[in-house]
Amino acid sequence: MRHIATCVALATGLLAATVLADEVGTPIDLSSFNAMQAASTAAAEASDLPIVPVADAFETSSRRFYLTGIVGASFATLVQPDLPAAPAIGNQTLFTAGGAAGVAFDRPSGWLRVEFEGRGRDRMQISDFDAAVGTLTLNASDGWSTMANVWRDFSVTERFGLYAGAGIGAGGYRCSFDGTGPGGATVSGSTGITSFAWQGGGGVVYALTDRVTLDLGYRFFALNPDNAQIYVTTDTGTVTDTLNTAFSASELLLSIRIYEPFRNWR
Repeated sequence: MRHIATCVALATGLLAATVLADEVGTPIDLSSFNAMQAASTAAAEASDLPIVPVADAFETSSRRFYLTGIVGASFATLVQPDLPAAPAIGNQTLFTAGGAAGVAFDRPSGWLRVEFEGRGRDRMQISDFDAAVGTLTLNASDGWSTMANVWRDFSVTERFGLYAGAGIGAGGYRCSFDGTGPGGATVSGSTGITSFAWQGGGGVVYALTDRVTLDLGYRFFALNPDNAQIYVTTDTGTVTDTLNTAFSASELLLSIRIYEPFRNWR
């Protein structure tokens, strides 16, 4: 009887243990700890990567927009080959000013710059006297040019560099005549000239900061020859003639170039 009682007690204990295990619920899935460990490892590896500030990444962009202000001296030549007088070729130093907008592309050892430039030039006036034509004054006023330029910069040091390039476009001026001819004849005429323009040159640059660069450059600028009207009025009437005219200039320019001009300054 004692053995039977012991067996009954053991069976009762096993049954109770089974019931308690069922009441506890689903066993814990330890595989979730593996996912948590992988996420922790990835976070630790990410923390070891270098931090690149947004501003620095922007400044080292391979493409940068810029604006340029330009002033300088234009050593101009106005040619009127049809005139039998000294004013047929005139030389004068003019003031020139303007600006440019462009995009610079990062290239080995410097920038490749593509820009649109617009400039104006001071009035050119040449006066002379000749027995054959009397007193004659030539004017080339309202000078202008619009150019599409391509420049290649070459870095010599971190701040100092050289560049060269060329441009094509259009330009013009108002060619006018005023004076008196033999026998009291009156000379006059005013024609607006617009023709194909081109320029070439180069210069040196110095980077004051990452965004501001000084530019000292030389250009040879020229317009294709065109025709201007001249009128000679006498007591018997007015005679109209067409004269060939051409403008060219060697120019020394000082420019300041600002990259990302619309970005906040720090």
